[in-house]
Amino acid sequence: MNKISLSVEQRSETGKGPARRLRVVGRIPAILYGKKSEPRKLSVDAREFRKAMEEGGRNPLLDLKVTENGKVVATQVAVLKERQMRPVDGSLVHLDFLEVLMDEPIEVTVAIEFEGKPVGIDKGGLFQPATRELRIVCLPDDIPGVIKVDVSALDIGDSIHVGDMTLPKGVTAAQDTTVALASVALPTKAEEVVEEAPPAEPETTESTS
Repeated sequence: MNKISLSVEQRSETGKGPARRLRVVGRIPAILYGKKSEPRKLSVDAREFRKAMEEGGRNPLLDLKVTENGKVVATQVAVLKERQMRPVDGSLVHLDFLEVLMDEPIEVTVAIEFEGKPVGIDKGGLFQPATRELRIVCLPDDIPGVIKVDVSALDIGDSIHVGDMTLPKGVTAAQDTTVALASVALPTKAEEVVEEAPPAEPETTESTS
């Protein structure tokens, strides 16, 4: 997997006030957690971060260039651990990075892409994905951009589980093998109950004498 270079700036101020001022000028407060070092408080240009994510895909390795007063003071390889977003407009609020060591396995979440048309669909079945993600463990260089799952053999009533997958070399699942990924079910049709109107009573004509 290619590493995406990203410039980050070291910061000393913390709290809501300094964080708000960073966002006003288009920067995102961030923190880098190290396995063998103290956390670093950082800030990232929002546009550069979005560009890096677009280029790198879902789980890019980030080659962080940590600068202070315009000079690079450290270089660390990391992955994005968490991003906090404002629910109202989707703007980025805070980023958490996790330092990775290239010779140590790491746990990440990757996207699942289902391939093929289940045979059960032609019999009236309904394809039902249970998840679109999978937690895996592997070396940083072995992190796949996506894991493809062939579902063409699924008939009505069949399911495919984590343990049924063929994972790329060097990759193991970090979830229980019995966890279902997708299934083909027979859809249930809701029967409409139409209430019949009661039969009309015959009209009676009063006779006069």
